[in-house]
Amino acid sequence: MRASDRTTIAVVLALFLGAFTLTPLTSDLRYLGASWGFLLVLGIASALLHRARLGPALVLGVQVLMGALLSLALSMTLSLSGEGETWYLHYLDVWRSGVLHMQTQGTPMDPDDGVVLIFATAIAALLILTDLLATGLRRPAWSIAPLAALFLVPAVGLGTDTGLRSFLLVATGYLAILVADGLNTTGRWTRGLSLDSAESVGATPVVWRAAALIGVPAVIGTLVLSALLPTLNLSGLGIGSGSGGNGPLQLTDPSLDLRRNLRQPPGKEVITYRTDSTDGLYLRLASLPQFNASGFSNVQIRLNTGNQLPLVPGLNDTSGKQRDVTISVLDFQSQYLPMPYAPRSFTAAGDWRYDANSLTVVNGENRPEALRNLTYGVTSTDVSPSANELAQSVAGTPLDSSVTAAIPKDLPEDLVRLTEEVVRGHDTAASKAAAIQGYLRSGEFTYSVEPLPGNGYRALENFLLRDKRGYCEQFAASMAMMARIAGIPSRVSVGFLPGKKQGDDTWSVSIRDMHAWPELYFSGFGWVRFEPTPGSITGSAPPWTLATSDNPSTKPSTEPTVAPTEDTPSLSSGPTLAPEDPGATGDGSAAFPWGKTLAGSGVGLLVLVLLAAPATIRVRRRSARLAGGQLADEQVEAAWAEIRDTVLDYGGSWPSGSPHAISAEVAHRLDTPESAAIGQVATLVERSRYSRRFDDLEATAGVPQLTSEIRRGIAAPLSRRRRLLGLLVPRSLFRRGAREL
Repeated sequence: MRASDRTTIAVVLALFLGAFTLTPLTSDLRYLGASWGFLLVLGIASALLHRARLGPALVLGVQVLMGALLSLALSMTLSLSGEGETWYLHYLDVWRSGVLHMQTQGTPMDPDDGVVLIFATAIAALLILTDLLATGLRRPAWSIAPLAALFLVPAVGLGTDTGLRSFLLVATGYLAILVADGLNTTGRWTRGLSLDSAESVGATPVVWRAAALIGVPAVIGTLVLSALLPTLNLSGLGIGSGSGGNGPLQLTDPSLDLRRNLRQPPGKEVITYRTDSTDGLYLRLASLPQFNASGFSNVQIRLNTGNQLPLVPGLNDTSGKQRDVTISVLDFQSQYLPMPYAPRSFTAAGDWRYDANSLTVVNGENRPEALRNLTYGVTSTDVSPSANELAQSVAGTPLDSSVTAAIPKDLPEDLVRLTEEVVRGHDTAASKAAAIQGYLRSGEFTYSVEPLPGNGYRALENFLLRDKRGYCEQFAASMAMMARIAGIPSRVSVGFLPGKKQGDDTWSVSIRDMHAWPELYFSGFGWVRFEPTPGSITGSAPPWTLATSDNPSTKPSTEPTVAPTEDTPSLSSGPTLAPEDPGATGDGSAAFPWGKTLAGSGVGLLVLVLLAAPATIRVRRRSARLAGGQLADEQVEAAWAEIRDTVLDYGGSWPSGSPHAISAEVAHRLDTPESAAIGQVATLVERSRYSRRFDDLEATAGVPQLTSEIRRGIAAPLSRRRRLLGLLVPRSLFRRGAREL
C-alpha cells in the first residue's frame, strides 16, 4: 500500500468516527449517512489525486470543488422551497433554514433538512482540512486541530457533556493518523540507496507498540486529570458542561429549552402537590440574574449542604404566612428542585444543596434523574406585600446588585426610549413596575408560541418594537429589562404555573404549565414576583402589582406557556459545578464522575498524546534498529540510519558524500573512541553497499554496541536542555525528502 493511501484511509476513518461526536446536538441522524457518503467520495478522490503526485494546492482546489458539488447535490435532495426556484437560491434557503433552526432550538434539536446539510458539509470540510495537514503539508500531528473541533463543539460551545464515547472516537481517529504516519516513516528506511529494510527490522510491530505506549499512559493520565479537573453536565436546564464536586456553580440561559418545550403535547402530568393554601403556588426551578446581549442567564452560585435555608434576602418581616407543601414529581427530571418562593426548609431524599443568595436548590451529585418519582416536603414563606405596602417601598439594593441592577452599555437605545415613555409620569418604583406590567398585559401585545426568530437584544426588539408577539420568555425578559432601565433590580425566574386544583388541597401540574416570570427587588420585601404574561394565559396578575395596572381577573390560569419535547420531560441542562473553592461548604461525598469527566480533560489527553508520540515512536524505532538478530547488511544499514537520526535529533546536520566522507566529518565532533567507532561502521556500510555479497555476521555483531557508543559521544558535549529537546522533539521524525545515505 502506498504511503498516501494509508494516510488517506486513516484520515477518512478519523472523520468517520468523529462524525458521531455531533449526535448529542440533534435527534436527526440523517447527517451521518450524508457525511459518510461525502467521506467516501472525497476519500477515493483524494487517494487518486495523491497518487497522481499533484501539488498540495491543486489537490486542495479539486477537493474544495468536489465538496461544494457534493453539498449542492445534497441540498437538491432536501425539499424546502416551492417549485421553480433556482438551484442556488434553493441551496441558500436550505442553509438559512438550518442556521435558523439551530438558533431557535435546544439540544437535541428536532429533525431539519438544513441542519443535515450544514453538519454533512462541515464534516466534509474538516476532512479536506485534515487531509491537507496530514498529507499535503506532511504534518499529521497538526490534524488534532480539526478533530478537536468536532469534540469541542458540543463540549464547550453548547456546554453539554460529550462523554467518554465521543472522546474515545476522536482519540482513536487521531491515533490512526499517527500510526499511519509511523508506518509511512518506517517504510522509508533503506538499504543502500534503494533497498527498503523496514519489514525486516519490524516496522509494523514498532508502530503498533508505540501506539499502545502512547494510548495507555494517556488514558491513565486522563483519569488522573479527571479527578483534579472534573467537567460537569447538570442536565436540568440546558446549562453546563460536566460534573464534579462541591463549589461554585455556573448557570446559563435556559431560553432555548423554553422555546422548544412549547411543542410538547398537552396533558402530561409531571407534578402533583398538596398545600394548605387556598390558591395554587408558582413552583420555581431557577432564577437568571445576569443580563447582556445574549439575554438573561445565570452566574456562579455556591452550594451549601443542609436542608435549613438562610434568611430570605431583603425580607424584613419574617412573620408572614408560612406554607407547608408536599410535592410529588412524576416523570420529570431536572437538576433543580421545584419549590415555592421563598423556601425556608425542605426534606428530600438524596444530595440536594442550596444557594444562599437565590435560594435555589440543586442536586449535588449531578443527577437530574434523582428528581424523577421523588416526593418531598417544603416549608416556605409567602412574599406577598399589599399594594399599599409595595407602593410605599423603594427599589432595594440586593447583595448581587452588581449583576441584577446592571444595564449593559450596548443596550439598544430604542429599548431605553420605549421604557422611558412607558414609565413617564410614574414617580415611585412600584408604580413604574406596575406601568411596565400593565403595558405588556395590554391588548397591544399578543401571546404566540411563534415569535420572530432571534435572541438577546434582537428578540427584545422584535417583541417590543416590531411584531409584538411572543410567549412567557419574551414577556418576562422584557419586563425585567425595562425594570432595570427604570432603576429596579430584576431577574427572570423559570418554573411552573400553579396548575389545576383537584379536590380540596391537591393540585396537578402539567408539563405545559412550565413558565417564566420576572422578579423585582424592593426594599423590605426582597424579590417580588410580577406577571406580565397576558391574563388569557396566567389569569390575574398578583394583587400587589396592580397599583396602576390592570385589574385582577379571577384565578391563575391553568393554560400552558412552555413544555419540554422529550418523552421524559426536562429542561436541557442544569448548573455546571466549577472547581471547588476553599470557602465552599459541602460534605465532599460526591462519587467519582467516571462517565462525565472527560470533556475538560479530553483536550489534555490529546495534548499528552501529541507530546508523547514523537518520543515514543523514536525510542521504539531505535530499539528495533539495534535489536540485533538481523541479516548483516540490514543490521549495518539500520545502525547507519540510527547514527544519522541521532545527529539530526540533537540539532546537527547530516553531511553529504560517501559513508567515509560523512564519518570523517562527524568524527571531528567526537572523542577518539567514538571517532574510531564511526569509522568502523562507515567501513561496514561501504562493504554492504558495494560488495557482491555481504553476510559477515561476525563483523556486524558488535555494530549495535558501536552505535550506542557513537550516540553517547554525540550527546556528551550538549547541554541538558538540548538533550531533552532531542528526546521530546526528535527532528529526524519530521524531515521530509531527505536523501538516505
